[in-house]
Parts: sequence; C-alpha cells; structure tokens
Amino acid sequence: MAHIMTPEPVEDGQKSEATVAENGTDRSNVTPISPRAARELEVREGRVRAEEIFRTAEYEGEALRMGQVLRRVRESLGFQLTDIAKETRIRENFLMGIERMEVQSIAPGYLKAYLLTYARYLGLPEQEVVQRYTRECGGVDEVKTAAPVPKIGQIQKQRTKWPLIVAGAAMLAAVIAAGVTAMVMMNNAPEEPLSEAPVAVSGARDSLFDNVRTETRPAVDLPLEIVAVRQGWLEVRGADGTIFLSRTLAEGETFFPRLNAGWTVSARNGGDFQWRVGDVVVGTVGPEGAQVFSLSVDEQLPRAAELLAPPEVAATESTKATP
Repeated sequence: MAHIMTPEPVEDGQKSEATVAENGTDRSNVTPISPRAARELEVREGRVRAEEIFRTAEYEGEALRMGQVLRRVRESLGFQLTDIAKETRIRENFLMGIERMEVQSIAPGYLKAYLLTYARYLGLPEQEVVQRYTRECGGVDEVKTAAPVPKIGQIQKQRTKWPLIVAGAAMLAAVIAAGVTAMVMMNNAPEEPLSEAPVAVSGARDSLFDNVRTETRPAVDLPLEIVAVRQGWLEVRGADGTIFLSRTLAEGETFFPRLNAGWTVSARNGGDFQWRVGDVVVGTVGPEGAQVFSLSVDEQLPRAAELLAPPEVAATESTKATP
C-alpha cells in the first residue's frame, strides 16, 4: 500500500532561502525590473531634480545664477557638453562660457539664439531662460561688462552685494567723467580756418596767377573709408557706445564711418586695415600686428585733407616796377 508523503509545514516567520536576500530583505514580493526600466526611472528622477533646480535656482542650499542653473540641470540629466555641441552645432567653448556667464567671446546678436537652443535641448522654458539669463548679465545684445561668476566647484555662499554696487557706481561715474572730459577737449580744440592762399601781384600789371587759388577740400566732405587689405576683425562704435560694425571683414571689403560724430574704431591687427579716400591711401589703422582700441575716426580727417590738398601756387615778381 502506497504511502502519501506530505511536505513538512513551514513554521511561521520562516522564508525560503531563495526569497531572502543576504541582508535579510524579503524579496518574495519584489519583481525585478529590466535595465531599460531602470534607466527610465533614473531619467525621471533626473528630470525631477532638474526641474527643482530650475524652479528654486538652488543646489544643495547654495543660490545659483542662471548660468550655474543650466550647468546643474545638464548634470542632473546626465548630458555632456561635447554631445550637446554636436547636436546643437554650438561650439563647446560657447556652451561652457554660457554656463560660466563669460560670454565675451560670443559675437553680439548670437547670445539669445544660443540660449534658446540650449534651453530647448535641456527641456526648459526657453523665454524664461533668456529673460532670467540676460537680466543677470545686463542685456541681450551687450553683456561684455557683466562680471563672470565663480565656476562650479568653487561656488561660495553669496555675500552682500552693496560693495559690488558701490564699486560699479564708482566705475560708471569715472567712465562718464572721462567721456565728458574727452568730448569737451574735442569741442574746444582750435579749428584751422580755411583761407585762400596769398597770390603775389606785380605792381606794373596784373599777375598771371591772379585767378589761381589753392583750395583745401573741407574735411567733412571727404569720403573717408576703412578698407580691409586682408581678412581681419573690426569694430566701429558711435559716440554713445552704439556698435555699428563688429565682425570679420574679408579682404577688399570697405566701411564708411560717419565723420565729425565722435565715432571710434578698434581692430585686432591695425595693419589689416587702411584709411583711404578714393584711391589715396591715408595710412593704416594701426601698426602691423598691434591691437587698436577706440581710435578716433575724426582724428584722421586733417591728415586726409592734407594729402588731398593741391600744391600751393605762389607767383613772385620777376622784375620790380620802376617809378
């Protein structure tokens, strides 16, 4: 007669070794997830951290400026600058400069476009990123005067901003005073009157050169232009700081600055450009290989007028009249 074997009952509180982890955790009701699901979970957690950083502008209790927020968001999402540069076609050093808020190397007019593209890539509200970033930098088109923020890893807790505000006000006052002084000096500079050259006349008869006069063309009417003798970078500013040109000019390209308006010229290599009036070369913008900063356009006018003036004509008496 066969005997029926029944399993021994498992005492309460005991679990099979296969369902108990080494640390004693009961895994009998835990369903393992796939690597893909684990990755998706990690991405979701990173997105939550990124949104929290963007909303609060803080990271581990430290206040962040917008450039630092962008970096912390990128790191939370697990993105690398090299990969972002390839996909957005924005140079990696430009992306790094945006995160550090050191955008001096970015040409005016491009910063806003870069910010929109970067914010879209990170999944952040684009217009809000642009507004917050440019507000902290001081403007959309011109941010060169913005002081760079500390780099990630060396961030310190923010201190009172009053010393910076006072120092900035003092610097602004000094710049305004210097500009006013320069304008006063330029306006008070003596102007050489344009006068007709004297003509010698014989006492016995009218001079043969009685109707000949030497005239100097008014400097304000000179078609003074800047010509690139080879490819180079040039910047032209108005008296109020407005940038009318700031880019690399190709060889042979020209630019006509406004005259008697206080405009200035800057170049990375003064030898790349020449002052010309038509086919007459007045001179180079600066020495070969030397940088030029805020060179006055109006100061080139006297030299250009002198080069274009016809030679003086003077007649002398060949014989003296007799009584």
